[in-house]
Amino acid sequence: MLRVALRLVRPAALFMIALVATACVGTAGAAPTGSPSDKPTSGDQVVFRLGWEGGFVTPETLLGRLPIIVVYADGRVVSQGPQIEIYPGPLMPNLQERTLSAAALDRLIELARDKDLLNTIHYDYPGIADAPDTVLEINLDGKSYRVSAYALGEAGMESEDGNGLDAVTIEGRAALRAFIDVLTGIPAADFVDQEHPLTLTALRIYAGRAVIVPNSELPGEQPAIDWPLENLATAGEAVANSPLDVRCQVVEGDDLATALPLLQAANTLSTFRSEGALYSFTVRPLLPGESGC
Repeated sequence: MLRVALRLVRPAALFMIALVATACVGTAGAAPTGSPSDKPTSGDQVVFRLGWEGGFVTPETLLGRLPIIVVYADGRVVSQGPQIEIYPGPLMPNLQERTLSAAALDRLIELARDKDLLNTIHYDYPGIADAPDTVLEINLDGKSYRVSAYALGEAGMESEDGNGLDAVTIEGRAALRAFIDVLTGIPAADFVDQEHPLTLTALRIYAGRAVIVPNSELPGEQPAIDWPLENLATAGEAVANSPLDVRCQVVEGDDLATALPLLQAANTLSTFRSEGALYSFTVRPLLPGESGC
């Protein structure tokens, strides 16, 4: 019997890329004065959001990409927990939640001010191809700021002095890196509760027709999962500007209660049967304050 892996159609082949030198582009504004009390007051409003954009990754990765960490005005912190290292891996990400003390959140805000991160600016880095931008979004003082740096993780501090970067870029990248180190390394004593799984209230499902790939290395047999909700051929809306022929729908409420156990038991090579056709999923949970496709 032929063993197959079923997954979304994706671009035909990867290719080698030459290194490209690019110039630093930035627009900075003066950081306003203020105090920690200037943080947003709505609980679901984001104060800090750290993530990646772009990079040499698959279209499915771009659709399902989650922030590295999000800090909300009420102190909640949502981050990605460890994922079991098996193949195929779980379909659902492991999102964890904790709550910062008010004093700890105020210290993060003051650190952002001290590092002069209440700006909108981009720091480039020549000589590395296809790395992502690291992006820190900040909402304070009734304003939004966005500090980004290309290849921040790929380029070490020791290499930046000799790579033709100007002093402003070197200092800006160092300040962003230092803040991220603190943001992603918050000590347990700064939290008022224990880490626990994020309670999901809605998620996006990107569904596309599965493709049979012969002679795969898929371990064992994987029967298709019968999809209990609306016909996947028409549910939701087509995703524009994507190389994948997929549709996006938001699943919430009673539908989420029905579908979530199936999604949690699925892996990245699982297929879902709807009206006799097979589909593959990319799942993107909606975080507090997010909505729609």
